[in-house]
Amino acid sequence: MRTSKLITFIILSLMFLKLSAQNNDDRAFRFGMHFSPNFSWLSPNTSGYSSEGMKLGFSYGLSAEFFLSENYLFSTGVTFSTLGGKLKYEGAKEVNGIVTPTTVLQDLKINYLDIPLTLKLKTNPIGYIAYYGNFGVNSQFRFKAKSNFEYENLNGLEDSDVNVSSDVKFINISLIVGGGIEYNLSGNTNIMVGITYQNGFTNVLDSKTYLLDASGKATIDNTGKAVKSNKAASANLHSFVLNLGVYF
Repeated sequence: MRTSKLITFIILSLMFLKLSAQNNDDRAFRFGMHFSPNFSWLSPNTSGYSSEGMKLGFSYGLSAEFFLSENYLFSTGVTFSTLGGKLKYEGAKEVNGIVTPTTVLQDLKINYLDIPLTLKLKTNPIGYIAYYGNFGVNSQFRFKAKSNFEYENLNGLEDSDVNVSSDVKFINISLIVGGGIEYNLSGNTNIMVGITYQNGFTNVLDSKTYLLDASGKATIDNTGKAVKSNKAASANLHSFVLNLGVYF
């Protein structure tokens, strides 16, 4: 519901700006490319889950901006991004045929195809530099997810590059807020440097928590298997992105 309202607001804003402002730029649109390092983290909403730090990732792709007026643009594009974070929670691990309760540290890496929809407000050039701000939504479609796992009290046991795509939801929606500068090199060629905050407001996890016993450890049933609860694990994905790009 919040997503649909935000998208509706952006569309209405674009229509208003198109009707109320005259485009003084001869171009109807422009294209660009970008490479963007990022720092991302997971913010868990589930009791017993904690965030254990940020991950360094990156994104790259193509952008298209449509001029609504000289200072207002509708921006979209296609981006491939790598995001993630680290979670700590109570779980279980099978070792030599025996399932043992343990505290799990999960290092999650998610690969997304991003399609952002943003409204960009840009100043007139001051010398060679123009300043901009943008806001909107980013729809992210997961195509791969892997994790590294560490298990406490199991003699340093680890699992690496485990495919966990089935434990990550296919779609993630984020609010985008950012700003930066554009430096004109010559003609229509501009270098762009900016910072964006992406505030994820949908759950990225698609798994169940473990049922915990009175001591706060994962429950092992009479057959020697760890018991999952009916409660879904939940966490939101957030990131700061350093935008580096060029527009033509």
